[in-house]
Amino acid sequence: MSLLSERLGWIVFEAETKRLHELVKAVLPELDGIVGWEQGFDALHATPVFVNREEDVHRLMWSPLCVHNLSGYLVKTPPFLPRDEGRKVGICVKGCDSRSLVALEQEKFLGRDRLHIFGIPCEGTVDWRRVMKKIPLRGVSSVRREGPELKVEDSRGVHSLPWEESLARRCLRCAHPNPLVHDVLVRDPVEPRIKKDEAYGLVEEMDQKSLEERLAFWSAELDRCIRCYACRNACPLCVCQDRCIVETRDPKWLTQKMGISEKFMFHMIHSLHLAGRCTECGECERVCPMEIPVTLMKEKLNQITREILGYEAGIDSQLVPPLLTFNPGEHEL
Repeated sequence: MSLLSERLGWIVFEAETKRLHELVKAVLPELDGIVGWEQGFDALHATPVFVNREEDVHRLMWSPLCVHNLSGYLVKTPPFLPRDEGRKVGICVKGCDSRSLVALEQEKFLGRDRLHIFGIPCEGTVDWRRVMKKIPLRGVSSVRREGPELKVEDSRGVHSLPWEESLARRCLRCAHPNPLVHDVLVRDPVEPRIKKDEAYGLVEEMDQKSLEERLAFWSAELDRCIRCYACRNACPLCVCQDRCIVETRDPKWLTQKMGISEKFMFHMIHSLHLAGRCTECGECERVCPMEIPVTLMKEKLNQITREILGYEAGIDSQLVPPLLTFNPGEHEL
């Protein structure tokens, strides 16, 4: 085993990581920096990293542990964007992440000419919480994929888990595993896990429930919400968080009370503000400390947008999201 494999604790994706290092070194002098992923506090976690020196390029990695959508760093305060005209910043993106870049370009938050995009076709990212529920781990030292299984080594030995049972929910329904925009690809494209028309299975299951059952489901789920706003903060398209309607006091729309009505209002506002804009990257659901399936709300709105308006967010940078336009002819819809 090489030193790189030992450092990453993820053997299978050593080649992709080396390739990423080569591609970054080739263009780093032309960039203000690059945002990617590096090894986290143990072998089961990765974390975002900002690199602007060649001696730090070795910190960059790629593996199915690279779960974060990094596009939000380009628009959140302070934005990680070039300081001077003519300069660029680099960013690593998976397929779902690239849709966020497209959506941000559509809304004029980003200029494609200011970015150098390292696209990484993705076969799914590991949800460490799903893994921990099935295998209580302690002192994780190595994680790797061997065929249809995830192998995790900790202080008690090596544990196996079916690969499909380790993936995040967003990955199980992903129809866009390959970056839609990129300057270079780190690895060969992969086959989509599902077709576009199969993406809303859970939404359709929910639609089969009665209104009373749906209300009971969401009441129970949202009652656990602690209003930490992690879902809002992680969303790359929720760009007005410094003047968010749920926290503003002039005008005042919501209190900071923890009643179910306030929680419902926050999540409905958040979802509706993303109607026709959400790229289903799943960041809101991934960061929720209470594990509430909040992406499911956005998926329902996206299903409606696709069926009525024939529009899918984050696919074509030349299109304008339908709710950002006004067409008098839409009165018959």
